[in-house]
Amino acid sequence: MIKFIKNIVVFVAIILLLAIVADLMVSSGLRLTERGHFYTMNALMNKKMDADVVILGNSRAVGSYNPYIMDSVLKINARNLGVSAQPFGVSYLRWQLYNRNNKKPKLVIVNIDFRELRIVSKGYEKEQYYPYLTDSLVKPYLDLYGFSWAEKHIPMYRYRGDYKLITMGIGEFLHFHHDQKGDYYKGYSNANTKWDGNNLKSIINSKGVIKGQCEPEAASLLERFLQETSDNEIPVVFVYAPLYKQLKDNLEENDARSTYQELSQRYNIPLLDFSVMDISSDSNYFMNGHHVNQKGANVFSTKLAQSIDSLGLLN
Repeated sequence: MIKFIKNIVVFVAIILLLAIVADLMVSSGLRLTERGHFYTMNALMNKKMDADVVILGNSRAVGSYNPYIMDSVLKINARNLGVSAQPFGVSYLRWQLYNRNNKKPKLVIVNIDFRELRIVSKGYEKEQYYPYLTDSLVKPYLDLYGFSWAEKHIPMYRYRGDYKLITMGIGEFLHFHHDQKGDYYKGYSNANTKWDGNNLKSIINSKGVIKGQCEPEAASLLERFLQETSDNEIPVVFVYAPLYKQLKDNLEENDARSTYQELSQRYNIPLLDFSVMDISSDSNYFMNGHHVNQKGANVFSTKLAQSIDSLGLLN
């Protein structure tokens, strides 16, 4: 019986050791990849995101603010730190990672809208954090992202069943390939799909008046961010990206908008409102009610850059 128990212990120890080694290989490899949404996270963590202008926000930031347009107009180096399907709670994490690992920017653009003042949406694209579970800034977000105890503490458990991710990580670790596939360029990504009017109709029909969200914890976090940037003399600008007019007409965002306006006044933050532009009534510039397509992003980014230039925000 004692021999049997010893064999079990040895077997478990070997399995655990192999899992630890595999976890180190996969995670180390994934820190090198530039594929998809790993691109921005790895650039932040690997100190490769130095920028004059950084952009924070949700998917409307990711797909609306084209850094290449802004670079050409303002003669700067802009980086988009937007994170899809996530509110300011996650934007603040990205700012913390940028601020710790990269150079001080000359300006921070914060995309503000009716969905931004929340803390976190569980689980979406959480695999980008798999290689960084022990990072001091990432750890507080793991529970919010829906990581289980086993995913946080058992080697390789979080990779279970995801053979594509495991293969990609090991391939990068062994230098078999370097994956640069994906559509994230300087953090900007726009699928540029055709207009989907059904998406807009379903949102309006199911919800009637679309109410903006303003969680006190998220508003407090935004204020904390503004205090930090103020203390470090980093200028900030609030920006409303374009909305399709029909969605805008059915939007009630009083609490969120009043919060942005109050913080704008208190911290002397310029607020640029492009939510209704000349393109807002033309579906040729939109994918759906709240996302512009590439054509719309280019028009908006040009006008935003010109406004920043005229206000002297980079001087």
